Amino acid sequence: RKIDAVETLGCVSVFCSDKTGTLTKGEMTVQDFVVRGGTGAIAKESDLVVVRRERGSALFPKEMAERCAQIGLCGMLNNGAEVRADEKGEAIWTGSPTEVAILKACTEVHGGGHSVEVMDKKPEHEKVFEIPFNSENKWMLTLHGQRSSGKVRAILKGA
Repeated sequence: RKIDAVETLGCVSVFCSDKTGTLTKGEMTVQDFVVRGGTGAIAKESDLVVVRRERGSALFPKEMAERCAQIGLCGMLNNGAEVRADEKGEAIWTGSPTEVAILKACTEVHGGGHSVEVMDKKPEHEKVFEIPFNSENKWMLTLHGQRSSGKVRAILKGA
């Protein structure tokens, strides 16, 4: 579309890309979740399970939904992206590409269905405090009060 971009590309000696759709679809996608394999404290790396999208599908395995539900909720709550429905009921995602990718994957594993409907579950977990992500800290912290139990959940996400 822009001839000057093509000319500049001719000066490139190393071109790096990934295969998660960033170049082909113009968007980032989450491919894997790492979750606890059992109950109790995580004692070693072998206690973790990698949950991958189904081969040839954009979906995570349904039989792993329960294991992914908690990480899905955390990814929805500790997130700067937003989703809303347009006039046709289609999801409109806003935010940084990384945050949108995390939010999409988390709404998928946390109830599936229409993303906006899944996000309606968030009010049960009111955000009471936030330290936003910044380039110096490279992490984001949120605290959420659960209305039904009165408990507070701390969620830390970082690079």
